[in-house]
Amino acid sequence: MKIFIPRVPPVTSSRELRRLIERLLEQKFHFPFTRRPTIGSCELLRFRDDRGVVEYHGLVSVYPDAAGAWLIAHFKEQRLHGKLLFAREFMERKRQVEGFRPEHDKRRDNLEINKVSSVNPKVDAQDQFRREYGTS
Repeated sequence: MKIFIPRVPPVTSSRELRRLIERLLEQKFHFPFTRRPTIGSCELLRFRDDRGVVEYHGLVSVYPDAAGAWLIAHFKEQRLHGKLLFAREFMERKRQVEGFRPEHDKRRDNLEINKVSSVNPKVDAQDQFRREYGTS
């Protein structure tokens, strides 16, 4: 199961995110002789829209799916770098035909999505200010 963790702090590394997930899974699956869940991939994604707003999100694969569902249900009150996080199941969505968009669709057009490869992504001051204070 893929788990989406929106709006992680920009100074977060994939190693820190993986440790957070591992610690939470340890709370449930620490009994001897039980099969432990595995964390497949743990990636940080950088979203930049056409207005220049930058957001960072986590994408984690957890196996088996039951462990992923448990993790989502028990992800409450998790903090990373002082920021409260939440998790949900990742939804693979297809883009709609250009010019046709349902009214309830809140996805933004023209998103540039990149995997963050460095341990601590560099964030310029303007991006950091936008993330913290929600201005454009």
